[in-house]
Amino acid sequence: MSALSPGAGVALLVLGFLIFRIGLASVIPLSIDEAYAVVVSRSHSLSYFDHPPIGFALARLMADLSGSEFRLLVRLPYVMLGSASALLLFALTRYAYGAVAAFWAVAWFSVAPFFLISAGHFVVPDGPLDFFLLAAACLAAPMLLGGEPHQAFARWCAAGVALGLALMSKYQAGLFCISALLVLLLTKPGRDQLRTPGPWVAGAIAALGLLPVVLWNMEHGWISLAFQSGRGTANEGHLLHPGNLAITLLGQVGYVWPTIWLAAMACLWRGAWGGTPADRFFVLLAAPSIVFFDLMALFSAHSLPHWSMSGFLFAFPLVGQWCGAYSARRPARLFTSFAVAAGVVAVLATGFAVQATTGALTRPFFQRAPKFDINWQIVDWSALTDGKVADEIRRANGYAVASNWMQAAKLAYELGPDVPIEVLPGDPRHFQFMDDKRLAGRTAGFFIAAEPFGEEAIREKDYRDSLGGLFAVTGDARHMPQQVAGFPVFDMLILPVRRSGQPLPEAGAQPATQGGSQP
Repeated sequence: MSALSPGAGVALLVLGFLIFRIGLASVIPLSIDEAYAVVVSRSHSLSYFDHPPIGFALARLMADLSGSEFRLLVRLPYVMLGSASALLLFALTRYAYGAVAAFWAVAWFSVAPFFLISAGHFVVPDGPLDFFLLAAACLAAPMLLGGEPHQAFARWCAAGVALGLALMSKYQAGLFCISALLVLLLTKPGRDQLRTPGPWVAGAIAALGLLPVVLWNMEHGWISLAFQSGRGTANEGHLLHPGNLAITLLGQVGYVWPTIWLAAMACLWRGAWGGTPADRFFVLLAAPSIVFFDLMALFSAHSLPHWSMSGFLFAFPLVGQWCGAYSARRPARLFTSFAVAAGVVAVLATGFAVQATTGALTRPFFQRAPKFDINWQIVDWSALTDGKVADEIRRANGYAVASNWMQAAKLAYELGPDVPIEVLPGDPRHFQFMDDKRLAGRTAGFFIAAEPFGEEAIREKDYRDSLGGLFAVTGDARHMPQQVAGFPVFDMLILPVRRSGQPLPEAGAQPATQGGSQP
């Protein structure tokens, strides 16, 4: 940092990665989770089956304001929050350890694959969660690290608002509440603050963030809370699952970056058994989430590595402090390590973007996408609009039918909001609560589903069986390939259907085997 001040270095980092993420956001197709968030939020709701409201509502706000669901527009709030989170991390770490440590905390946060790509890019709740958690920590840190800031009560109230918004973003914020309570109980500044009204008022304000979730769950049989708790407690007949724990730890290593994961774990261990008050502050904020989800992985058959990322978020200041000390001894080695990490992550992200939009890495070797390549979950289902199927459904005043929530998300995003969609029973997620009243008056249904190449006959039979007694097929099946820049990726099955017991639509109302979508 000899040529630039730490603040100037952070400004360049944040700006550079902001431009990079905007570029990715403009070209990478929406993932399943992103398309799902955009589609189900068309039906405004206090909360959602999967998550509290803010994670979905930001994308819907952009779509409603702009009148478009274009990928960059709906992702833009999450991209901007990723950069704002980096600035908050800099402020928090600088207060605790100084500007040099803050620079390194932001540097490694910026290249960590999860925080760069997912939380700082995708339409997922993690971006808002991280931003509001960091905001709450920044506001409360002066009081909890022994300072005597002006307007402490106002800072506590603002911290309560930030924590309430975090609770409205993702359920993991509940673990941060436990971490905050531990800081208040186990540190001297925390106990001193408990003698003032600030933390109590902040807690009461933060609790208001739970109201939308509680009210929505009360109306829907607590289904969201049951779903989320069930994801982490399924043990499939065995008490311990070391294999699942190993997969979770490997995922964490990849999401944070291998050397930084090791440094973070070492810093957390060292801080837990000594260190400065600032060390203990960050350990208490980071460790409960990490330990909880690692134990969940050990005792559960299924868990996801990114669940603990809100804990690792608060390990970056500790990593920054360690790197700041190390840079005084071997700055060249540290900068080289960072440059390698930044280069590898940028190349991998760019390669994924190129492959998802062109198939360039495999098309020279295959006539169509192999099983390990890009598939229906990754690419846009643009064949529906390119092949005029979407226009066909609109002319028939029809609706679309999907086999599950994942395919419904991709399908509904491509067809747009003017085509209602129905999802077969089984795992409809929030689609079951959308209550699209347009469906009641429509008789021309189009069942549309993805089929991997080579499995068309088997999948078609399975899909026909899944219709059961709910829908009857009323015409011939069509198969239409989905291509990426002329490279076939998967096959799309289209079946004209009607609900069982419904009369056939009038002649000409459903051109099921006409139009420009024949292969």
